[in-house]
Amino acid sequence: MPLPVSHPHQRYSVTGYQEQDTDDGVRWSCELLRHGQSIGLVSGDDAGGPDRYTFPDPARGEEFLAAARTLHPAAERPGDVLVEELVTIRMLDALDQVAYCFAEDRFEETGAHRLAEPGRTAAQVREELAAQHAGRRPRVWDRNLSQMVPVLPEG
Repeated sequence: MPLPVSHPHQRYSVTGYQEQDTDDGVRWSCELLRHGQSIGLVSGDDAGGPDRYTFPDPARGEEFLAAARTLHPAAERPGDVLVEELVTIRMLDALDQVAYCFAEDRFEETGAHRLAEPGRTAAQVREELAAQHAGRRPRVWDRNLSQMVPVLPEG
């Protein structure tokens, strides 16, 4: 079942993600969208500091940050967590191949995932993972839910 329209992953998205190598590491930026309309820019770097936000309409910015706090109440910087999730969703949805992971990949912590062979359908990948790797707790990217979902064993 798809996520409800009220869920932040359905309301918000990113576009124009770019990375730039610098002497200090990698800097990145993207445009933040609400229902497909630009509400601001987000940028950051791999140094671990907070992301930087530019919201032309401060009310839209506060709405985004409130949604992030609701979704990630325990996070130190919930907006940054939500932006990271939105970037991951955008990247995985854009893939031509089926993305999947095993428990040891620690997808939620690191974003690590694997790609099925080109041309394989999600159903084929699920069937293969269930038959050959059930003990590794495989999950497959589901574009409708914007998340990795467990592959259940046959039966």
